[in-house]
Amino acid sequence: MIKHVNDTFEETYYEGRCDNGLRVVIWHKPDYHTSSCLFAVPYGSLDLKQIDQKGNVICMPSGIAHFLEHKLFESDHSDVMEEFSKLGCNVNAFTSYTETCYYFDTSAPDIDDPLELLLDFVQSLNISEASVEKEKGIIDQELQMYLQMPDSRIVFESFKALYHHHPLRNDIGGDHDSVYATTKQQLEACYHMNYHPCNMFLIIATPIDPEHLFKVINDNQKRKQFGDFIPLARYLEIEPKTVYKPNVHIKMDVEMPRVALAIKLAVNTDDIMKKLKDEWILRMILETHFSSMNADFQKWIDEKKISPLFYCDNENAKDHALMIFVDETADAQAFVAFILEQLQLLRDKTIDEQSLAQMKNRHFGSVMRIFNRVENITIQHFRNMVNGLDIFELLKLIESISVEDCYALYQNLDLSHQAVIVIDKNDENC
Repeated sequence: MIKHVNDTFEETYYEGRCDNGLRVVIWHKPDYHTSSCLFAVPYGSLDLKQIDQKGNVICMPSGIAHFLEHKLFESDHSDVMEEFSKLGCNVNAFTSYTETCYYFDTSAPDIDDPLELLLDFVQSLNISEASVEKEKGIIDQELQMYLQMPDSRIVFESFKALYHHHPLRNDIGGDHDSVYATTKQQLEACYHMNYHPCNMFLIIATPIDPEHLFKVINDNQKRKQFGDFIPLARYLEIEPKTVYKPNVHIKMDVEMPRVALAIKLAVNTDDIMKKLKDEWILRMILETHFSSMNADFQKWIDEKKISPLFYCDNENAKDHALMIFVDETADAQAFVAFILEQLQLLRDKTIDEQSLAQMKNRHFGSVMRIFNRVENITIQHFRNMVNGLDIFELLKLIESISVEDCYALYQNLDLSHQAVIVIDKNDENC
């Protein structure tokens, strides 16, 4: 294994690769009493269409990555959660737009057995037709529950309003029709195409000797056979610049209406590092203006321009970019007009040196807090690895941002592609 030492932060991690291609990273935390292990694949809900090197496009139902996580975690031959519990471990899994992760945390002084269990259950798919059919009802109930939650619903409807074709417009779990259309054969095909060691990452943060753990992992992998790995890429249809639906109005059982202003931004570069830097720049600009860092923020609340529940967010990912502003208000039109007015005012001032320095310190602090919890180290390192950097390089990237960078980025933003989403009270509740 290659040893990486950062003297500034007094942190050490080891990096290696098994013969079958599995990438392994072990953060050595000798003063800690807890270990966290994350087994992850960069395969999420956005990857429902994939293309191979010969140009063949493989299409799957939306939500299949989430379905696959359910079936791996709910093994047909054993109760995985019970097995981890007997070993003194907390185990769980999740699927996002871009990843599927399986992980456990434990304070046990020896993690050989749970580590092997994690590797074995994720690297073995044993499902039956009957279990797949049974799982459909469970997943559909989960999806219906989220649709009844206005805070998550308004974000989901914002993505649907912005995009014509991009898979971001689909819920991570898919929908009723896509779930019931998913077959055992499709789940198995997705698994074998994506869950190959060459496409997976094992990240561990632990006080245990890294060389010992790497031997445990390597011996485990040598006992298994995997076919050839055929790299796949996410396949996307050409996405228009315009939004799909500029206005969306939904009736739900809510006490106070929700409104979102979503803005579709252009994807201007294929450079992952530039995208990441641009995302941090825009985040800093928005946080400086639309938070308590702005002296006018409390006045906006007092004058009911916004409520205390207001929030904004932005994303500049590999194949999509957006901003979203969300609040509870009975006057959606006034809220949207106010946000657009503030966004226009930012054209002139963007961010000053003092505010930028303050934002850098704030985000430095948030990144540094990652080192305090082993489970945060593992997921953050995995996400950084997918982007081709580590936590320390992320800190350097944040530090490199200048006022000039902020001004140049914001001046070139096209804010004209907007969608307004309103979740209003059911008529019988009005």
